[in-house]
Amino acid sequence: MIGAGGFIGSRLVTALEDAGHPVARFTREHPAVVDGRPAEGLRDAESVFFLATGLSPALAERRPELVSAEHSLFRRLMDAFADEGRRPVLVFASSGGTVYAPDARPPYPESAPTGATTAYGRAKLLLERELLGRADAVQPVVVRLSNVYGPGQRIARGYGVLPHWLEAVVSGAPVRIFGDSSVVRDYVHVDDVVGGFLAVQRHVANGLRDRLPSVVNIGSGVPTSLEELLDIVTVTVGRQITVSREEGRSCDRKGNWLDASLAWRALGWRAEIDLKDGVRQCWDATLTAHGDSGP
Repeated sequence: MIGAGGFIGSRLVTALEDAGHPVARFTREHPAVVDGRPAEGLRDAESVFFLATGLSPALAERRPELVSAEHSLFRRLMDAFADEGRRPVLVFASSGGTVYAPDARPPYPESAPTGATTAYGRAKLLLERELLGRADAVQPVVVRLSNVYGPGQRIARGYGVLPHWLEAVVSGAPVRIFGDSSVVRDYVHVDDVVGGFLAVQRHVANGLRDRLPSVVNIGSGVPTSLEELLDIVTVTVGRQITVSREEGRSCDRKGNWLDASLAWRALGWRAEIDLKDGVRQCWDATLTAHGDSGP
């Protein structure tokens, strides 16, 4: 697991171990490539999950050198696997919310044209192309995630509207809405996302890796506007919410949502957690983190 300490990665590690799969963890402190070779614990892996990224949409816009550094790390990893000659399945967490062309009509299937308009989306597409072009090194599986949310999601600038909103509510600050509140997103719970990765792992463990798609969307398939999300949050928190409506940002995309039907056909996976239930989980976790018992 490369990116074992992250929001999704830490949960996936636990789920894999609970399912009886041994997991080697790699982070910035424990790199996956050492002296040009896959690190110990990675050399014999049948499947590798690459969830490591230090980028958010806003950070990718401001720090292009970080985009270059991430691509360089990924390329070194591909070279190291090519030298080993074992071709593990490498599952890469990409971004379904940013890589599809904005003039295509959602919901986006995997066959929809790509055409990222943000630095973050372009960075994800660059890594996708690097992976898909390295069949000599690995068997690629690109997982295009929609807007992942869930309890414990960290608050990062330009990334994850829900934790920002809930933190604002519990702190008594205004909820900020950037741009057009009618644009839609596809919100998928982190536990559902972990379930999608587990479905890939089951295929590998059961000798069905030849049935894995090279690109697959993981999303709820349900378009939800910011205004609708705000309504859900308002009902969930049971508090008066002050809203600050502000200009849009360059890292924001127009409305999009995914067609996740291939994930069901190929992996037997679909999202199960309703957004209202997921928001309630996030609110309860936010209250607990603040030592607040609620309204």
